Amino acid sequence: MRRIAWARAAALGLCAAIPFTTPASAAPPPGNPPKPSKTATPEEIRQAREAERYWTPERIRTAVPVDGTESVQHSPEDGRQSAPKPPGGRQKRSLQEPSHAIDEGMATVGVFLIRNDKDEATANQFCTAASVASPTKSLAITAAHCLKRASGRNIAFVPGYRAGGSSAGQAGETPYGIFPVKPGKIWIDSRYLRGTPDDDVDFAFLRVGPNAQGQLLEDATGRGNTLTKVNSANLARPGITVAGYPGGQKTPLRCTNNTTAFQGRFMEIKCDGFRAGVSGGPFLENFDGTRGNLVGVIGGYKTGGAYDHTSYTSQFDDDVFRLYHQAVSDSPADTGSGASMGSSGTWSHARGMTTGRFHTASVRNNTSDLIVRWSDGEVSLYPGNGRYGFGKDIRLAKDKTWKQAQQITAGDFTGNGSYDLLVRWANGRVTVYQDVNETNKLKNAVQLRGPNGTWTHAVAMTAGRFCGGNTRSDDLAVVWSDGEVTLYPNIDAKGMHGERQLMPPNHTWSYARDLAAGNFRSPTGDQDLFVRWVDGEVTAYEDIARNGIGKRRKEHRLRPDGSPWRKATLATVGAFGSPGRQDDIVTLWTGGKLTLRPDSTTASMGPEHILVSQ
Repeated sequence: MRRIAWARAAALGLCAAIPFTTPASAAPPPGNPPKPSKTATPEEIRQAREAERYWTPERIRTAVPVDGTESVQHSPEDGRQSAPKPPGGRQKRSLQEPSHAIDEGMATVGVFLIRNDKDEATANQFCTAASVASPTKSLAITAAHCLKRASGRNIAFVPGYRAGGSSAGQAGETPYGIFPVKPGKIWIDSRYLRGTPDDDVDFAFLRVGPNAQGQLLEDATGRGNTLTKVNSANLARPGITVAGYPGGQKTPLRCTNNTTAFQGRFMEIKCDGFRAGVSGGPFLENFDGTRGNLVGVIGGYKTGGAYDHTSYTSQFDDDVFRLYHQAVSDSPADTGSGASMGSSGTWSHARGMTTGRFHTASVRNNTSDLIVRWSDGEVSLYPGNGRYGFGKDIRLAKDKTWKQAQQITAGDFTGNGSYDLLVRWANGRVTVYQDVNETNKLKNAVQLRGPNGTWTHAVAMTAGRFCGGNTRSDDLAVVWSDGEVTLYPNIDAKGMHGERQLMPPNHTWSYARDLAAGNFRSPTGDQDLFVRWVDGEVTAYEDIARNGIGKRRKEHRLRPDGSPWRKATLATVGAFGSPGRQDDIVTLWTGGKLTLRPDSTTASMGPEHILVSQ
């Protein structure tokens, strides 16, 4: 399946491996009294104790692999059980490496348990998972296919699990405790949740709560594995260690071998005995016996491989970092096929777009969301995920009245940090909807102008920080049908307070089609004005509070007249990646194609990411 281009470039500038300040110390010895985290709440500890009560040693041992229940056969060579060998297809012995059982377990690798909805112990399931170093100290990763049907279930992660009784100096089968996955805190790429999963993105992040002693995951086990980017040219890597829990055994296997590239988008490794149950197990580079650089998890091609001697991982490129940053920032998770941006057929009906901090998570993270007004009167909110993508759309309204909304823009007019939606209607009425979010939606309407003949001539508008020294996006720039451009400073719920002419009526500005406020030079201070013209020219006017748009203007031409931007129908600017830096351009094109150009400047636009292909 071909990789979608926008996702491949979504995290430009990331290093090959992310450094963290979490101490690199090994896990504290199980015999030492655990120190609870200061952030653990009584409710979280209660949930962890409930998980411990349910996940008895017997229930963990009898859990079956998510990816199939295999029959097992006795191996006369070593007395252990092994899966039947599939006919044909085995590689030469020289290409394989023997796998070794790690009876003492591994602190950063464990079983990932899925509780049956009906509390039937024999139907509980498991995969393998690994801890991931993060500022939250609470992230684990597994294969997405382990979770696709786990919605609403009670899930837990048991790092360092080892089957069998305890011995001197050890703390039994669950040496670090049981960490319940927090409800709703699962991040899976929406492309994997479609009817036909995209095996390029067979990975998922989980945020776990503390254990019953109140410890966060990395406080209990030591630093997790370091998420590491893998370029498509470097899928063949020496000395990679894989680990996982095969069904019928529940003792982790570990193997080290060189990987090879497969189909230019998967990493392949030859190791014996990796049968059902190992899905989600880590591919580790520079493994030190406890942790390493995380370059993959067992999954991807044929959900990790059809034979127990060959395993695969989806490539860890920008897609995995997009989900990682969603999990770290606690951004809205993708929630299925509806979480995609839809089809070009749908987007050809978009009639208005604007950006702002609407969703509660976006207000907290200082990143942008997208609001769209459709031709049938529906208004939708697409929560940004903070990594140049979007979560599932939220319907704000569906009313034929909204067919009459001619322009929409967003700003913080009420001054509380949450954005408001300003609408110019076909009859000249101007309305502000206060504090728009996933709960309030469009309930709090304030009329700034009643129906009138003047405002029917407004052809483009945007809110921003334009008036010099102000910190809120509460100034409104308006282009009129005769080419006049005016600025209304410091709009609030009480109305418009004065008008400043930026440009008298003229022929040129009557051809402006989209306006947007952007930070194309720096993330703070007064904003620049982005303009898309009808002839395909795209310009940015630097700091219009200081320079204006007349003779003293500082104009930067991002695209010349006659460019392909003649085929654009809508454009807006938001902060979809770096918090607060409003310089990412979202554009809708004729035919319904939707694109995003991140990190644009007055010198150039960022590379094009395709959100919706035509």
